[in-house]
Amino acid sequence: MTIDALLMAAGAFVAVLPYLGFPNSWDTVFFFIAGLFIIGLGIVVRRRIGRTQKNHVSDEQLGEISRHENQLAE
Repeated sequence: MTIDALLMAAGAFVAVLPYLGFPNSWDTVFFFIAGLFIIGLGIVVRRRIGRTQKNHVSDEQLGEISRHENQLAE
């Protein structure tokens, strides 16, 4: 299951939770746990996005360095 699917499932769980008939104290605990889960998934997604952008920038910078070296060699 991908992280996107987990986020959607957690959101659906939060949306349906008030209608499942649990006592209020249980709802509070479930909302808290679901919130922590969603926050954790958000952190994971943000780190992955940062990693891919960092690698993309590094590749671009390497390309610019090699072009600059080629111009100096000419």
